[in-house]
Amino acid sequence: MKKLFFSLVVLISIGFLWFKVTELSNQKEERAQAVKIQKKEILRFALVADSENDNDDLAKALSQAKSAGASFVVMLGDLTKLGEIGDLLNSKAVFDKSGLSYYVTPGDHDLWDSRNHGDEALTNYVQVFGKPSKVFEKEGVEFLIIDNSDIYKGISGSDWDLLNSTLNNTAKLKFVFSHKTPYHPQSSHIMGSENADVSKQAQEYLNLLENKKVDGFFSGDLHFFAEFKSPNQAVKITTVGAIDSDRNFQGPRFEIVKVYSDYSWETDDLEIK
Repeated sequence: MKKLFFSLVVLISIGFLWFKVTELSNQKEERAQAVKIQKKEILRFALVADSENDNDDLAKALSQAKSAGASFVVMLGDLTKLGEIGDLLNSKAVFDKSGLSYYVTPGDHDLWDSRNHGDEALTNYVQVFGKPSKVFEKEGVEFLIIDNSDIYKGISGSDWDLLNSTLNNTAKLKFVFSHKTPYHPQSSHIMGSENADVSKQAQEYLNLLENKKVDGFFSGDLHFFAEFKSPNQAVKITTVGAIDSDRNFQGPRFEIVKVYSDYSWETDDLEIK
């Protein structure tokens, strides 16, 4: 009788535990579903960098980005190897053909030909793509593209004004884009590495990004995808992988950025196929 009673107690206990585990599992799933419903994706865009005349892979990247649902693309410089007019026009033709809206800023390579001919460094670039810095807003997200491609001059006075005036607003998210990163925890190949005055600018730029509480900073130039935080951990910095295969240990790639209705965001690193 005692054995029967004990067995009955054990069975009831197991049944109760199974019921509680099932109940907790269901509650967890219901909460996850509720979060999923509340957290909808509201914006998706692509980031490309450093194609350096590799227009075939650039076209593939833009096609992939469009198929992945990107509504626009930001190009972070070094579209060409030398910045010659013909090469810049060829690159622009790829963007025009893609069917995606696009925003472009130059890299240091895109300034070489103009400088070598004794012109202002941005002459060729501006002739093809227009102003290198710009600001726009989408779905409550502020996008600020700042040209820091000139290794001898860095950021212009007008762009410093743009930085200070634009980042004071109440946007839900603040994203800033440049060709060169002002900080990297491991690489010395950053803004100002070739010029002492520009190096001072780089520190000022980094301080401004942190003080203005920028959510995300994105750059190209390093031919390597990485994500890390600024020194005070305030700004998430992403270096975008290169389109071109030269000096590219990771292989040709690009990034997709997704923004959600709670204004959280994430970056996907994608290989070009």
